[in-house]
Amino acid sequence: MKRTMVGLLVLTAVYGVSALAQEGRGPNSPPIRQSVTNGASQGVAAIERAAAARKFIFVFFWKEKNQPTDQAWRVLQSAAAKMTDWAAVAAVQVTDPAEQELVVRYDLTRTPLPLVLAIAPCGAITKAFTGKFTEEQLGAAYVSPCTQQCLKALQDNKLVLLCVADQAGPNAAEVVPPGVRDFKADATYGQATEIVFISARDEGEATFLKELQVDLQAPKPCSVLLAPPGTVIGQFDGRASKEQIVAKLVAAQNNPCAGGKCGPNGCGPKK
Repeated sequence: MKRTMVGLLVLTAVYGVSALAQEGRGPNSPPIRQSVTNGASQGVAAIERAAAARKFIFVFFWKEKNQPTDQAWRVLQSAAAKMTDWAAVAAVQVTDPAEQELVVRYDLTRTPLPLVLAIAPCGAITKAFTGKFTEEQLGAAYVSPCTQQCLKALQDNKLVLLCVADQAGPNAAEVVPPGVRDFKADATYGQATEIVFISARDEGEATFLKELQVDLQAPKPCSVLLAPPGTVIGQFDGRASKEQIVAKLVAAQNNPCAGGKCGPNGCGPKK
């Protein structure tokens, strides 16, 4: 199978996050930082609250009040008012000393501002916006649960073996193909690999499966191997051995940037 990039999984700019509770001076200006007990990060707290509520969070990073900052904040506020069922909003001034942990975590020191990051409950960044953006673009930050899991693993620089079954649930582990199970158990690859289960019957995952070009009529289970930043290394039926999966991965690593599609860091996990 020809290696392709999964558009839904690739962020052209992955930046960091820091946030403040959504309390401000009005609809057109980002909020001024409130007093913080013991210098604790309100940004971290906002992200954790959203995750606990199983919500996405749009984190707005800004440095100074100006026209681009106010315009971006206005668009985000308007969109967020229509997404309260699944998303929260937070904002941070990157010069706030209490938020430097997040500034460092997401490498914001040289990032163009303002910046909006959409973060899933699992911690995956699903969209990143700098400059002008629309409410429709913000809404596209919502992605399916399996997409979130795959993004998180890839952003953690791990391989993903996506196991596609007719039905995924509490007993999903029972349908892991032997080759996938052996690959995960291998000392060389196991720690750098996440197995994600997905049901071919889940309508909520239909877009993701279509983008991966998974044939829903093919025998199940089957699996798809993904590598950072979002490269489809290959698809395998349930009979594929560990050796076949490894061979496909090694071939990709030996030519990680064929066609310029894999980005500057190649296709495999860092050694």
